[in-house]
Amino acid sequence: MDFENKMLYTLRVEATNTHPDPRFLQLGPFKDTALVKISVEDIDEPPVFSRPWYLIEVDEDAKEGSIIGQVVAQDPDITKNAVK
Repeated sequence: MDFENKMLYTLRVEATNTHPDPRFLQLGPFKDTALVKISVEDIDEPPVFSRPWYLIEVDEDAKEGSIIGQVVAQDPDITKNAVK
């Protein structure tokens, strides 16, 4: 089951007692149906980074707030959706 493809499944289930107690046969039939709804929850997978590792060197006198590098990752569930 995949949350991104389908979030809800509805099933009609029928259960039958194929070995009823003979003393209660007059109370049959021994089956019933139920509607079962399955709600799929979204589980966040870890991000997929564009490289296996990054090395970013920072000068000791770099000013606070300076951009020192960039790391790129994607959400594996949603194509073209950068991880924030």
